[in-house]
Amino acid sequence: MKDQTPIILWSHPRSLSTVFERPFLQYPQKFHVIHEPFVPIIHAYRTKNFEFLNRIPIPKPTDPITFAHYLSPILNEILASHYHNEDKTHTLRVFMKEHATFFLQLAEGSPLLSKETLSKFKHTFLIRNPEKSVKSLYKAINATNKAFDKAGLPDTGRLKISSRAVGLRDTRILYDLIKNATGEEIAIVDADDLVQEPEKILRKYCEMINVEFNKEMLNWKEVRVKPRLSTLYNVQGLDDLWFKNAMQSTGFDKAINNDEEIEYPQTVNDLIAKNKPHYEYLFQHRIKIKDSFVQYKL
Repeated sequence: MKDQTPIILWSHPRSLSTVFERPFLQYPQKFHVIHEPFVPIIHAYRTKNFEFLNRIPIPKPTDPITFAHYLSPILNEILASHYHNEDKTHTLRVFMKEHATFFLQLAEGSPLLSKETLSKFKHTFLIRNPEKSVKSLYKAINATNKAFDKAGLPDTGRLKISSRAVGLRDTRILYDLIKNATGEEIAIVDADDLVQEPEKILRKYCEMINVEFNKEMLNWKEVRVKPRLSTLYNVQGLDDLWFKNAMQSTGFDKAINNDEEIEYPQTVNDLIAKNKPHYEYLFQHRIKIKDSFVQYKL
């Protein structure tokens, strides 16, 4: 693998982004996959529990970037050129997935948003229609808060659904920021397109990030994620609430895109309407495969 530029998949909650990691997790001899590295930092600042930040290692002097900033250790980890396969015969290419909102919250006012830094990555995006992502987020948040109640957590720790939590506006902001700063062609994948035409979409995505496509990337074995949320909040079962479909998936199957319908409050419908313009803006820039599927009606 000649191109070693770190790949970032920017996403928003409930966009099937954890599923999108699976094709790359299948190739540990080629890729080092990093799952949402900013989540512990967001949690630390929300709860004022900085024990999580203390667990992040100090960057080495030989690392390619050493900002005087609390995100520098993670950036150095992402950009490090010394990831090797188990036999240490060659380096691995980094594939990182993170939500755009978390990055913008933590990177504001830092060198992380500079052209110099942004240009060191191959940026890609995954989006999902808010008709699906907002409803899925509402159910995940409700289930999480019920788990918090059962565990006896204080009310101050409850999650709330909001436009910021939905994340599509921040995803649009980050897309424009990166596009204006780097001028690069950016791959945007729509989740519905991916489910309907997985091979064509993933093949084009791989072409745009300079990765060799293999049909084996379309199917995988069930894999459990590490219990990160349960560890962060000290509440058992949270990872199943958020990642059950992804863990049970074995491919980009329509089943992983089907959320059981319930009756939703008006606030959910309002959030869908508020975020639709941001989705539609990004949707027009998505990967398009001619004659592969019916076009989304704006």
